[in-house]
Amino acid sequence: MKYDLNRARKYVENLDKRRLERALLGAGDGLQHVLSLLPLLLQLNYPHLPGYVVQSPCGIAGFCLSDYQQQFLLAEYPTSYDQIKQKIYCANSPILGLYVMGSFGSISQTSHSDLDTWICHREDLTEDERDLLAQKAQKIKVWAMQFDVEINFYLMDQQRFRKTHHADLLTNENSGSAQYMLLLDEFYRSAVRLAGKPLLWLHLWVDDEVDYEKEVEKRIRDGELDPQDWVDFGGLGQFSAKEYFGASLWQLYKGIDSPYKSVLKILLLEAYSKEYPNTRLIARQFKEDLFSGNTTPAHHFDPYIAILTKVTDYLTALSEFKRLDFVRRCFYVKVTEDLTLYKMSNWRINYMRILAQEWGWNADLIRELNLRPFWKIKRVKEAHENLVKFLMMSYHSLVNFARKQKISSSMIPQDINILTRKLYTAFEELPGKIILLNTQISRNLSEPHLSFLEVRGNKHFKDGWYFVNKPPSEVMFSEDRVVEYSENLNTLVAWAYFNRLLTSETELHLFSHSVGIDALRNFVTDLRLSFSRTLTSTYSNAFTDSCEISNIVIAVNLTVDPTASITEFKEHLSASDLFSFGPLEQNLVGSIDFTYRNIWNEIRTLHFEGPNAILIALKVLSNKIYRGVNHPRSVQVFCYSQHYRRALRNLVSGVVNRCISIRLGESQMPSIPRLRVAGKNWQFFFEESGISLQEVENDGQSAVDFDDVLKSPVDDKTEIHNEDRQYPAEIDLFASEGFLQFFFEDNKDGTFNVYLLNEANHLEIYRHCDGVKDEKVKKINQLYQVSGEGGENPYHIESRNFNYPQFYQIQHNHQGRTRILPFKYRRI
Repeated sequence: MKYDLNRARKYVENLDKRRLERALLGAGDGLQHVLSLLPLLLQLNYPHLPGYVVQSPCGIAGFCLSDYQQQFLLAEYPTSYDQIKQKIYCANSPILGLYVMGSFGSISQTSHSDLDTWICHREDLTEDERDLLAQKAQKIKVWAMQFDVEINFYLMDQQRFRKTHHADLLTNENSGSAQYMLLLDEFYRSAVRLAGKPLLWLHLWVDDEVDYEKEVEKRIRDGELDPQDWVDFGGLGQFSAKEYFGASLWQLYKGIDSPYKSVLKILLLEAYSKEYPNTRLIARQFKEDLFSGNTTPAHHFDPYIAILTKVTDYLTALSEFKRLDFVRRCFYVKVTEDLTLYKMSNWRINYMRILAQEWGWNADLIRELNLRPFWKIKRVKEAHENLVKFLMMSYHSLVNFARKQKISSSMIPQDINILTRKLYTAFEELPGKIILLNTQISRNLSEPHLSFLEVRGNKHFKDGWYFVNKPPSEVMFSEDRVVEYSENLNTLVAWAYFNRLLTSETELHLFSHSVGIDALRNFVTDLRLSFSRTLTSTYSNAFTDSCEISNIVIAVNLTVDPTASITEFKEHLSASDLFSFGPLEQNLVGSIDFTYRNIWNEIRTLHFEGPNAILIALKVLSNKIYRGVNHPRSVQVFCYSQHYRRALRNLVSGVVNRCISIRLGESQMPSIPRLRVAGKNWQFFFEESGISLQEVENDGQSAVDFDDVLKSPVDDKTEIHNEDRQYPAEIDLFASEGFLQFFFEDNKDGTFNVYLLNEANHLEIYRHCDGVKDEKVKKINQLYQVSGEGGENPYHIESRNFNYPQFYQIQHNHQGRTRILPFKYRRI
């Protein structure tokens, strides 16, 4: 099969034209305006024109001014039009090509779809010129947002891309080293050229992709091909199984915001893995159809229809019809997420009608899926759990594939650190953690009524708290009516609030012998006013830092209120007496609840109750505050007791803030005065690993270990268990339970030390190690990936989904200061 390049060029140009027409079909004027002007804004760098940056490179190879662009310039700059026109054309354009990829022009494009745009520039641009071009792209991005068009620009150097096999480091939109060839496959199967040179790979047929580079070289030697006429990111012959793991992590991460699309893409990876090593990439199939003259196949060269076809064939061959049905529903929801089936002229809707009929769907199922934006909590919970379940099924299949192939991920350590911690935050279920339902499933989960029910000593229901999304008149307490359960009230309220069921308009109802309705309403109000439900964007570096608290609400006596039983009140009472009140020396703090958000955007809750609740709470809080980190943005204490409410609030608030200040090194006072709690005197000691307390009797002559006294397990404590400090103190700041953490420290003799924190934060030290750190990292990653199938597991890794090993480099400067940075391969 061999066509000349000119004939192939016509095929590709027709395909670009068709996709561009489909992208604009039914689109608003804003998208058409932005797309029409985008090449012009990168061609020109003119004051007052959108995207102007002083001395920024500009100019696209082969640029031609369109009628629309000319009319725009005449209308906006009539007096300076001639001057602008003289600057339009340049001889040595720094931008070789401009391409849009992804869902653009496909059946999955919606009014909310962003434009993933590659700016391919000359390889000889300096770093400063790249930075200026990136600034120009950012200004164009901001300009496009005025028209409700979101553009993600990626500066690409074709030679650098081919040599390094990865783009820039991982960000919210950039997959970094998570995938290379799979990204190229997606680019080739979906790219639409807006301006500049055509893509050589799409025009050059080779029987075997491994021979692609040789064929290019041969044609150049024979004079049939001038490389200056093309942009070439290389062939698909270097496809490696190492990419599957990183790519699957990336698709899981993208699934946080685009779950229905990610279900399709991660299943495509699974289908590809089953064909390995003879993987039939969609981009390759597209090119084969194009070169065979088959320009109207069933998929119409639509990348998402092609993905569905590929996944359908794969699941059908395995007889996994339940998964196939779920995938079809995801595809349907993705295509119709902002459209209505009654727009008869929409080609996407018409195509989905045909598919639904082929799949044998009835009218009730179609009606239910059409109403998805209006689903309520029960249906949304089911959908969310199914999305996570099916995403994780594909992920585990790909992990098993990697283990069987005995391969390790090709991702660089700093990308692994960021990506796995993001996934750990989004998907890992831990005690007291609030699992956030995917906001893409339904537009509005708010409920007019929520009923909270406390159950104690019931043989049919376990002790704890339940809530139902019905008023009392409609509550028939049964298992199928329960929306959510938790052992603690604050966890249940936080779940309802952060998942947007509970709003300022919701009417609350309560069935409890220990909590009053006023206390519940006040707690809900305080929580609403203290936390925004809109998550702030998390900067990538946050995931390489310790998981510090950013906002915390502390609720005193929400569920256990010793003051309710007080019958005699003292007129003259010191604040400290409240911890040891009356002749029985009763602690008037009966329960303490934490609700906090950390810098990874996790929402966590903790509950403490009993006579020593305040002591346990202070110890746990101190273990979550690290010297040298930022002070929490907000620390708020509220009290819900029947009596002494203000005094208790002020007392707890004072002790909490003193504790935080001392831990952060902000306070001049090195300690908290002794506290008498429930008839016992306690002395606080602040140490590098956290707070410890000693019971003081007869003026301090005897001491009792705090943990032995309390006999209370503490969730996710972060303290390093090591009796004699023989390691850099800065490691304490990075200690995070649940992860295996390696810290490298270079020695003057060329060796290095390794400090290993396991998942329980127990420290092991290996001194004067030889070898290459890069190779050590690769070996550790390999051990991790085979550890789940009965393989070697020297570090006793606890089986979780995203506790991938984390790597750091310890740096000491000449001034004696120590810094800990994410470990980087030498080749990066």
